[in-house]
Amino acid sequence: MGLVLTNTMSGRKEPLVPRAGGKVGVYWCGVTVYSRSHVGHARAFITVDVLCRYLRARGLDVTLVRNFTDVDDKIIKRAAQEGIDTTALAEREIAGFSEDVAWLQCLRPTYEPRATEHIDDMVALIERLVAAEYAYPVCDGSVYFRVRRFAGYGKLSHQRLEDMNPGEGIDPDKEDVHDFALWKGEKPGEPTWPSPWGPGRPGWHLECSAMAQRYLGDGLDVHGGGTDLIFPHHENEIAQSEADTGKPFARLWMHNGMLTSGTEKMSKSLGNILSIPEVARRVPAEALRLLYLGTHYRTPLDFSAARLEEAKGALTRLYETLARADEAADTPPGRLTLDGALSHDLTSFEAAFCDAMDDDLNAAKAMGLVFDRIRDLNRALDAGNRDETIALRSELARVGAGLGLMTSEPAALLDDLRARGVARAGIDEGAIEAAIVARNEARARRDFKEADAIRARLREQGIVLEDGPAGTIWKAG
Repeated sequence: MGLVLTNTMSGRKEPLVPRAGGKVGVYWCGVTVYSRSHVGHARAFITVDVLCRYLRARGLDVTLVRNFTDVDDKIIKRAAQEGIDTTALAEREIAGFSEDVAWLQCLRPTYEPRATEHIDDMVALIERLVAAEYAYPVCDGSVYFRVRRFAGYGKLSHQRLEDMNPGEGIDPDKEDVHDFALWKGEKPGEPTWPSPWGPGRPGWHLECSAMAQRYLGDGLDVHGGGTDLIFPHHENEIAQSEADTGKPFARLWMHNGMLTSGTEKMSKSLGNILSIPEVARRVPAEALRLLYLGTHYRTPLDFSAARLEEAKGALTRLYETLARADEAADTPPGRLTLDGALSHDLTSFEAAFCDAMDDDLNAAKAMGLVFDRIRDLNRALDAGNRDETIALRSELARVGAGLGLMTSEPAALLDDLRARGVARAGIDEGAIEAAIVARNEARARRDFKEADAIRARLREQGIVLEDGPAGTIWKAG
């Protein structure tokens, strides 16, 4: 096992060295449960899912902790807008989140703690920081962390303190504009818990430090999330955790790139991003996973409806080959046990696959090898070579277990794809998608006359195009 990951802190590829017994502890920042998750969240969840699947396939014992932020400014604001209490909103959105990650086919975390279940842990951590003079209470019952007292502040985001955006606004009681809240004093209409400094609630950054320590001890093997969390969230986690323990908070920091739409970042605040339920109405979950696996996890990914449709087409072709193989072999592979699937007696293809994944979890390179193997499988099928068909199909099942891909029963997935086409019976979806690609290319070269002509031809066929931030979609008009 030789997995190396690009450590955000050092900027270098560093080995992930398992602990005694092959144990690996991973903490991945979850969601703030004030609305449904979107495709940006999905990329983060799929990234850590692939990491954990691959480590388990290689025979390691992985503990994954992914938290819920169930008390926060955004939750309080949304609950007030809807006229419900924060607990009811959080419960509703956690239920929705569970549906979304189940649809994404992500493995369940070992632990999935909620911030409100660990208030005592957070209060105890603040007390230790106050006693060590890393934190100080102010008159309104809030407690702040002294950023300048922690010499390593900025080492994850590679920023100087003078260049940082304070982010939390101006509080006249703070000693320094950069200090951040560990505990927020009581405000009218907000949920509160008791503390030595009076009633209040935890600051956002605090919860992950307390829960990571509770479930994984003083040192994490991997801590991760989206690149948008590097500063200030993860930077603040490092400061408060290392000030408390005097030990490195995480051995490796892993961050996935953001989604973009053209030159613009996709986000809830900009209103240009699809929710996971919206994607689920368009494609099977493995199509979204396939789209994400085609780009290295650290690289920004330009997301569009057209690319999602392309991934659905690629998934269809992949599963058509798997279905042919199962029919030809007459002995389809049973459900494969993930643990240890790629830990011994590797074929040359499996070894090459693992070499790609070991190099900073390069699933894009690994998928290139998978599609080469699919072509080999098609050749074996065309030649009527049953033994080779069975061998290649088994290889693909084993590497698929490590990716969360090719795990569905082929006939069932193809039936799903066909069912999605029934509502648009008689429509050549491939031709429509090709026309959309041609139109986009015409627009890119500023040939708007040709682009308009393509739209008009489709309209004559009863197809209406809608351009949006996530790309061009079509519907039967």
